[in-house]
Amino acid sequence: MITLTISKKRLAAIITTTSIAGMGSGAAWSEESGNTALEEIIVTAQKRVQNLQDVPVAITAFSATELENAGVFTIVDLEKSSPNTQMRESRATNSTLTAFIRGIGQQDPLWGFEPGVGIYVDDVYFARPQAAVLDVFDVERIEVLRGPQGTLYGKTTIGGAVKYVTREMSGDATAKIKIAAGEYGQRDVMVSGQLPIVADTLYIGGAVSRLERDGYGTQFKDYDSASGTFGRTEENYNKDVLTGRLNIEYRPTDALSLRLSADKTDDDSNNRCGSRFDTNTVPGPNGEFFDALPDPFDSQCGMTEISNVESEGYSFTAKYDINDKLAVKYIYADREGNTETFIDFDGTPLDSFEVPAFYRDEQETHELQANYTSESFALVGGIYYYEGNAAGAFDALFGQFSTGVLTGSQFSNAVFGDVDTESTSFYLNGEFDITERLTLTAGIRYTNDDKAASVNRQFVITSNSIVGTTTQGSGLTFGDPANDTLVAIRTDFDKSEANNDWSETSPSVKLSWDISDDIMIYGGWAKGFKSGGFDMRADAAVEPNAVEGYDPETVDTFELGVKAQLFDDRLRLNVTAFMSDFEDMQVTVQAPAPPPAFFSSTVVNAGEAEIDGLELEAAAQVTENLSAKLVLGYLNAEFVEVIDAVFGNVAEPYDDGTGNIVDPWEMQNAPKWNGQLSLNYLANLGDAGSLTLTTAVSYRDRTRMFDQTASILDQKSYALWDAGAVWNSADDHWSAALHVKNINDKLYRTGGYNFPATAGEDAILGFYGAPRTWTVSLAYEF
Repeated sequence: MITLTISKKRLAAIITTTSIAGMGSGAAWSEESGNTALEEIIVTAQKRVQNLQDVPVAITAFSATELENAGVFTIVDLEKSSPNTQMRESRATNSTLTAFIRGIGQQDPLWGFEPGVGIYVDDVYFARPQAAVLDVFDVERIEVLRGPQGTLYGKTTIGGAVKYVTREMSGDATAKIKIAAGEYGQRDVMVSGQLPIVADTLYIGGAVSRLERDGYGTQFKDYDSASGTFGRTEENYNKDVLTGRLNIEYRPTDALSLRLSADKTDDDSNNRCGSRFDTNTVPGPNGEFFDALPDPFDSQCGMTEISNVESEGYSFTAKYDINDKLAVKYIYADREGNTETFIDFDGTPLDSFEVPAFYRDEQETHELQANYTSESFALVGGIYYYEGNAAGAFDALFGQFSTGVLTGSQFSNAVFGDVDTESTSFYLNGEFDITERLTLTAGIRYTNDDKAASVNRQFVITSNSIVGTTTQGSGLTFGDPANDTLVAIRTDFDKSEANNDWSETSPSVKLSWDISDDIMIYGGWAKGFKSGGFDMRADAAVEPNAVEGYDPETVDTFELGVKAQLFDDRLRLNVTAFMSDFEDMQVTVQAPAPPPAFFSSTVVNAGEAEIDGLELEAAAQVTENLSAKLVLGYLNAEFVEVIDAVFGNVAEPYDDGTGNIVDPWEMQNAPKWNGQLSLNYLANLGDAGSLTLTTAVSYRDRTRMFDQTASILDQKSYALWDAGAVWNSADDHWSAALHVKNINDKLYRTGGYNFPATAGEDAILGFYGAPRTWTVSLAYEF
């Protein structure tokens, strides 16, 4: 039995809080009103084509034109204009995604951990965050769905989902070439096109982008302790990405379509090195100390800058319209990825705390879907199957504890392992018109997950590291086994010991009422969950029960919403109030530890949190040429209970045993306020074409970086100012654009590592968002 308790006081607090959040909007001439009106927005959030205003879901949708006008280059740019949404490049990476919606997500991109925000490209799920910072090109639209989407999208959408929809085949022969240049040596080339091979039957299309940029800062490398100088420099925060996709579509009849798609991304950007806040505490071999550099984009990391992230896959989609009411659809996908990275946690030329790492993932998915639509009833249902393996290895190297047993040897906490996942789910979602204006939407999804893991953690003395990682059979081999000295095995369990299965039902129910043709109100409840798993860093000496794994986390969300299209379609106003009960939260707790561990990492089901909020999305066509959007979200996210074996409930201030009162746990990546105000002016230049001018100011409140502790890394509130101009020729063949981001050149942190007093070193590093940049582009389409 499912029970949901709603606090009247809590709900009233949400509804009486004022908050506004904006959506993308285009303008079109309305014959009915004789005015310029907002264009209709089409979405597929419920796995069928619908008007945004008819869907009882909190959605922000962006068309290709809106993305171009706003200068959206990757999906992380969308966090500015989607309420209560945070998407960032993960710390020390260029293309790994850290995504949170309504305070729910996954900060730790380790292999085997599941995200809390699902990423879908043409309905294909991307299971890993590596290479999920998707570059925006040749796109039809992007939809951001907020709140648990488990009924239709499954277990990893406990916070929400992002749907990236590529451009559809039009049947015409078209091509587009776009070049861009900008500050910090930006140089991009994008080529896309499609061609009918057999008229009205067989088409081929694709797009490829080469994206390059120098760094925002410098990495100082090859420190020579004798002379006290650096031998070379490398780029920090640079970009070196090659990405592309290919589609072949066959339409033998009007009822049947077959599509084969393939994509690949190769990211050779340098590792991002973080910046220290203070002088190192562990001296070098000659007593060296290194002060924090004045430019936070500069770094003195001693590890190599070389990094590589590869992601590729292919999919096959078949759709058949049995009649005008019933259609069936099958989607098969196969994906794999590899990551080699090197993280310098101490941020100095010394080898005090360094982690070379390797990730590998494979996934195969099948989805069979049926979609029925009649005048008063719509139903979508299906079966989904996922099979995948995530593997990896890393060394945590502590060179200051060199034993002298081996030349150049270091103490190492070496971790390697993998996890198999098999997931099967069944879902059904229906919409029934009770009356002409009253509609019931209800759905349910049953999911069963089977997981099995192997984890090995060793304390070794090594003269090598994971640089030479290779895959051999079912295991990962690294280091130099012939010369390494094994000191202790901290963890060693295999898939016959570490295996578990979890089953969960994810229901949802919503009732919507069309007060008029222009206003809909709705209320509903949905349950989401993220599956349990195994900690791939598990240290059995610290946590003997690690072999049992950690449990799923769940969220119950209640929503009330209003969607209105007012003043002859010149104002769109969508408001959502929500309250969520978040239970058994999966939190990675990392802390220093005494030798030989030096640091410990444990995944715990931390307890319970309550997340209340409000979102309102407004878009107005002020005049025939001027439009405005206001985006603002509100979150009140608080831990209710987090039980610590020693200190009790640490969701409240507590005494650490020495009389020192410690601040309580606080939800990470959940700023109380966030929003954006933007203006868009379209000037008709006659035979010279048109010019679109945009400007936007976005705001984000104070943000806690880590649940369990306050830190110098926590980001204070800040605002960013962007502006742009896009010109289109009268024949729509030529276009040119200028975009300036972060005009006020605000310095703000997007992530960090917080390891104070780890192996004697304060490994506290900050990573930052882009400084002021400008980009000019020129495109020709024919």
